[in-house]
Amino acid sequence: MAMFRSSSSLHAVFVYLLLVHIVRSLHNVSIHFIPPAVERGQNVMLYCNYDLDGAPMLSVKWYRGSHEFYRYSPGMIPTTQTFPFHGLNVDLSVSNATQVFLRDVGFNLSGNLSCEVTTDGPSFKIASASKRIIVVELPKSKPVIVTDKDKYDPGDTLVANCTSPASRPAAGLTFFLNNMPIGSPETLKYSTSNFLKLSMLTVTLKLNQSHFKDGRKLLLQCTALINTLYKQSSELRLPIKSTEPVPEKVTSPSSGCRLTCSNKYLTMITTLVLLCNVFR
Repeated sequence: MAMFRSSSSLHAVFVYLLLVHIVRSLHNVSIHFIPPAVERGQNVMLYCNYDLDGAPMLSVKWYRGSHEFYRYSPGMIPTTQTFPFHGLNVDLSVSNATQVFLRDVGFNLSGNLSCEVTTDGPSFKIASASKRIIVVELPKSKPVIVTDKDKYDPGDTLVANCTSPASRPAAGLTFFLNNMPIGSPETLKYSTSNFLKLSMLTVTLKLNQSHFKDGRKLLLQCTALINTLYKQSSELRLPIKSTEPVPEKVTSPSSGCRLTCSNKYLTMITTLVLLCNVFR
């Protein structure tokens, strides 16, 4: 009976040590990118970090979604392999067991990237890590502001349009008057060529005396924002109108559609300007 218990104890210890070896043989798999968000046409280095804890490596595989595009196998000749994926150009000269270098990336790289590490026998342990990458195209210039007038008085209605050049993803736009946000945060987005989107925002605001504190000029600003990747602002300083008498033609009934029409014209003019820049 004592011998049976001794044999059982040795077996339990063996199993425990084997499990500890298997569990500890591969861990701490993680990935990161430099840069974390890459502009279309630029290069990016992908890193896969892991701890084999002394176990022999069988392979390291990289996936975009479910498609394998790179493999490192130290026991194979050659040790590196690539698999076709449209828009992914692997530079094997600077790729190895822990890094993959991609050149001239396209939008289709955006998505989940995974690194899968496999150790050789006897454990044949597999561990992986995933992370999302984004490929962007930032606006080529600052947002453009157009207003229906160049001077304003209390009681006037301000109509302004802000347009950001085409990008991916589309920029979010916000208007500020004297450093305070105004208007709706909803930005209109229009598709252009090459999978880009142009952003546009129009604001209509009835001005009162509080907007002209101390008789100062109006400071109108528009900020274009794309996550934490891009932030650019443009501004206009709009003076108070002259106190001289207003010409009769401006106050005549025939000018009653001015604000409605100017809203449409502002949008059309600004769009044409930005589209010219896009297709230039």
